[in-house]
Amino acid sequence: MKRKLFREEEYLEAILILEERRGKARIKELSEMLGVKPPSVVEYLEKLVKKGLVDYVKGRGEIKLTEEGRKIAEQVYRKHVLLRRFLELIGVPKEIAEEDACKIEHVVSQITLDRIIALIEFLETCPLTRELREGKTPRCRQKVSTSKQ
Repeated sequence: MKRKLFREEEYLEAILILEERRGKARIKELSEMLGVKPPSVVEYLEKLVKKGLVDYVKGRGEIKLTEEGRKIAEQVYRKHVLLRRFLELIGVPKEIAEEDACKIEHVVSQITLDRIIALIEFLETCPLTRELREGKTPRCRQKVSTSKQ
């Protein structure tokens, strides 16, 4: 995926999160969340306005997702949540899972995501999952040693 699309998705996802948390997104909050300066946010927002993904009038400061922008943002956010959940489920520490999910969400295909969802569902219902996460795998070892004989 091109860097431009990655950046676009990051902006849309951040706006969505701010809208959900505070009812609206503003330049300062978006700037802090994305780790960029306010003038950079304004410049990029103007590009998103031209693409029809956000409504923003310079000077008013309030940023709103359009229907199309919201659709994209929700898809990205859903990927993020699922990937973070999967990474935590397999024992990745929360902070690292959050960072990695943020990177992976922009490049993972829907086919791969569907398989991850199926694996999450399996792992969450499998009685061995807790044992695996805790490093206790006696049943697995037993099955492996039994199958080798």
